[in-house]
Amino acid sequence: MHMGEAIRFGASISTSGRYALQGRQALAGLLAWAKATNLEGGVRISQPRGKLPIALIHYDDASSPERAVANVERLISVDQVRVLIGPYGSDLTRAVVRVAHEHGKLLWNHGGASDDIHRPGTGVLGIITPVSRYFAGLLELVRSVDADAQKAAVLCRRGSRFGRLATRGAQAVGRRSGFIVAALTYSSLPDDLPRLLAKLRRQRPDLILSAGSFEDDCAIARESIAAGVRTKAFAITAAALHEFRQTLGTGAEGILAPSQWEPDARYLVDFGPSPSQVAKRIRAMGSANDYPAAQAYAACLIAQRCLEEAGSADDEGVWRAACDLDCTTFFGRFRISPRTGIQVAHQMVWVQWQGGGKVVVWPPSLAQARPVYPRS
Repeated sequence: MHMGEAIRFGASISTSGRYALQGRQALAGLLAWAKATNLEGGVRISQPRGKLPIALIHYDDASSPERAVANVERLISVDQVRVLIGPYGSDLTRAVVRVAHEHGKLLWNHGGASDDIHRPGTGVLGIITPVSRYFAGLLELVRSVDADAQKAAVLCRRGSRFGRLATRGAQAVGRRSGFIVAALTYSSLPDDLPRLLAKLRRQRPDLILSAGSFEDDCAIARESIAAGVRTKAFAITAAALHEFRQTLGTGAEGILAPSQWEPDARYLVDFGPSPSQVAKRIRAMGSANDYPAAQAYAACLIAQRCLEEAGSADDEGVWRAACDLDCTTFFGRFRISPRTGIQVAHQMVWVQWQGGGKVVVWPPSLAQARPVYPRS
């Protein structure tokens, strides 16, 4: 790599299709990191070379696994990117893992939460808390304020690995903390929703959890409220996005959500910019300060740290640096399993819509407010 040559980062990202909302936010995070890093002179690969600028190359995959695979082939073979950033969505990330592995490229995974993406020897580096641990914090939160809550129901689409892993994870944590967690699945939401709502009214679970797509989650929340389904806590994965409040209006009030990151979660940072600096940079790219933007920014920031620790963009050295790294950024703590590359230290935060705004209510060390419980 010659003096003055840029380090190429590449990403397939959904700016259209069903992941467009989250994909555009993720792209804003990538662009915000690249701009800030270049303003600071770039990445310090090794002392004699000084810093090298960043070139970010990205293509729209239209939320299609096939398009994502084609984009990654192009990024590796034609654009010859040194750092490969994964797409948004577990299905798209899963699809490109094989391509990256065939080419001997590490894949920085910021957008695929399914645990099964991380297998020994595939070279996938995880930034985010895997989906099997999504609902653990909620069950801890509820148990801390309600000794009597026992029944939880998880709604998810039949055949969705994300939904299945979220449910299994909730069931495992539930067994340890005294909850019976039932899975309620659906194939076609418009057809199956009346049956699901009738079941929820009959079973009257203390907690209702939903682990679906943004559209499914919004429909479940809207129709459950309209049907007068009663529960002590309503937790929906999509509710961490600002767009959820815009879609549901006052119906969002009191709804809880797991979030990979919130700008008001004040971590003690030992590397990189503060949460408020990152939030400002993401906003400057025209995006809401939601977790998809932050986790994409964090993937690049950690990749930068590992390049600098390794002293080169050699993937083997970068993997070793990532396995040795234990640090806290604006995004929270980073530490991976050296066997699989899955994230083991990052902690989900739980938010609740209160008074028209989103506030952190769990864990207690980061909480801005007490949870409203039971839901009024």
